[in-house]
Amino acid sequence: MTLFFDTKAPECFTDTIPKNNNLNFLRLLLAYIVVIFHSMNLSGYKYPLAKLFNGHIAVRCFFIISGFLIIRSFWSSYSLKEYIVKRCKRLLPAYFLVIIICTLFLSLLSNLSIIEYFKQKQLIKYLISNIFFMNFLQPSLPGVFIENKNHAINGSLWTIKLEIGFYLIVPIIANILYKLKTKKRINTFLALLYIFGYIYKFLCLYISKKYSNHFMKELAHQLPGYIQYFSVGIFCAINYNLFHRYGKYLAIPGMIFLIVYYTIGNDYFLPIGLMFIIIFIGFNFSILNAIGKIGDYSYGVYIFHFPIIQILVSLGYFNINKYVALLVTLGTVFSISYLSWHFIEKKILKR
Repeated sequence: MTLFFDTKAPECFTDTIPKNNNLNFLRLLLAYIVVIFHSMNLSGYKYPLAKLFNGHIAVRCFFIISGFLIIRSFWSSYSLKEYIVKRCKRLLPAYFLVIIICTLFLSLLSNLSIIEYFKQKQLIKYLISNIFFMNFLQPSLPGVFIENKNHAINGSLWTIKLEIGFYLIVPIIANILYKLKTKKRINTFLALLYIFGYIYKFLCLYISKKYSNHFMKELAHQLPGYIQYFSVGIFCAINYNLFHRYGKYLAIPGMIFLIVYYTIGNDYFLPIGLMFIIIFIGFNFSILNAIGKIGDYSYGVYIFHFPIIQILVSLGYFNINKYVALLVTLGTVFSISYLSWHFIEKKILKR
């Protein structure tokens, strides 16, 4: 008898996806786009071609790639337990590490004494809130970065709870896809999921605007409001052979949808456009394959960069020379993510 959370893939999922792809390269590139985006936002300085470094677009691309990879991770697992263990090993160790490191070592940058810093209830609230992925409840630490225009310690962590949400709903989605059996039914379901994401977001923003309800505005940017990006990633995994066949021609419509978004702000087709661009870059240009083989540093870059930028802003590096400060940021972020991957993330994944 088929269990509700059986990890079997639908019979129609027969596409062979090559291991030599550029998805690790893409994730690293997207992570560094977010780094530059936050460097500009937190320091107040702009760089040439600033619009190309759009952190909002980069995060949405992460969600698409997650949809593509995580559904395959579930189907390649022997059981639900193995899937959960794999996801926890990948996400949690480095996440908890960055919270603990910031809590301990940023005491040195607090305007409070060390003793007073560790006495504050705000510190305990920060630890508990962030460990349980509720970063919005307490984004700052006592007396830290108060001279910065943004006091948050790590403003990137808000997406982690969405990622975990995606991990949790994948077994449910996978079970539905298994029962639907045919690609036609599966694609119809994914299209409905796509539409649902926009309906949810529209209703939240409508209620927020009509009743001046800030909470509903915040809800618009939670998991259901981004399910369309995750669903197109799953759609791509299901129909990979079709996309691969026409992959070299996908960049043009992808760029058209992206231009529409930038010119008139309409994002209803943005997930599809970004998916086309991801497929075009991710499965062509074999020269980029080697970059993904040296290590998966993107997660470390993503979760460690924000406090590093905040420290450099606080110490006045960007005021001295914004270009040198950016280079220091990029180098420091890579160094820490390198250490995190080789000494923590990689070792835990192998256990």
